[in-house]
Amino acid sequence: MVKNFTSFLSIIIASSLLTSCMNEGPKQIKQEKKESNLKTDKVEAFVGFAFLNEKKDSLVSLAVEDEKIKPEAATHAIIENKITPIDFSVTKPESEFSNGRQTSHNFSNNGGTFFSIKEQIKEGDFALLVNQKFIDQNQILPFKKIDKETNEQIKLKIAKQYNRKISQSSTLAELNNKAQINITLFEVKNDSALAVLTYLHNDQLITLDFPAKYDEMSTWRVDDGGVFDFENLQLLSIFQSDKSIKIATVFWGAEGYNLNFYESVDGVFKNIAEAYGYSAPL
Repeated sequence: MVKNFTSFLSIIIASSLLTSCMNEGPKQIKQEKKESNLKTDKVEAFVGFAFLNEKKDSLVSLAVEDEKIKPEAATHAIIENKITPIDFSVTKPESEFSNGRQTSHNFSNNGGTFFSIKEQIKEGDFALLVNQKFIDQNQILPFKKIDKETNEQIKLKIAKQYNRKISQSSTLAELNNKAQINITLFEVKNDSALAVLTYLHNDQLITLDFPAKYDEMSTWRVDDGGVFDFENLQLLSIFQSDKSIKIATVFWGAEGYNLNFYESVDGVFKNIAEAYGYSAPL
């Protein structure tokens, strides 16, 4: 009898504990609050990201820091360093037929905010979404994409800046104002790997570091084989304001791409906004 009562009591206690656990909400993990870039106030300059469809007459937004944009936030797109007006079409969730890729082939199945492009676009896969305030505050700097070895004088300047031996360096772009953008790979020190993008105009040097721990399988990107492929880092747009130089880039990897918008602060490019797209081959 005592044994049966004890067993019955144990069942009651266990049931109460289970009910209590089921009713308890998930514990909140405290994180440092990060200021969002997604400004919708027309007084503030806005920057977002999008990718184009195959016909290049529409684009869909990509979430920035997991936040989706509001339709009224963007009025123009900057594609291949050129401004074009856009019109809001629709905001919708991801289709059940989507393969999960943020690519032109899966464009209509994606979720996000869709816009139509008013002018005919022939080139470009990605766009910066901006408002009129951004256009008013930032001048587009025309540039020519090139691929040639960085000249020795500039390489010596970069090597001196980092006090490190260069393995490879290429000029990616030349601007109308004679500025150059280079990408430089340094020799690995122990397990320390480093690539650097530089903007050089006369005596002005602005740097963007890509440090990484060397791994023969994946150093900077998943499955990169420990190699920083210069072709995978591409310039989308370059701007100048009263206070800074700004650049937009796409950095390709085996499974996806990162879109970044950087602004120069005290000789260093700081990441202002970033979005990721999944594009792994099917």
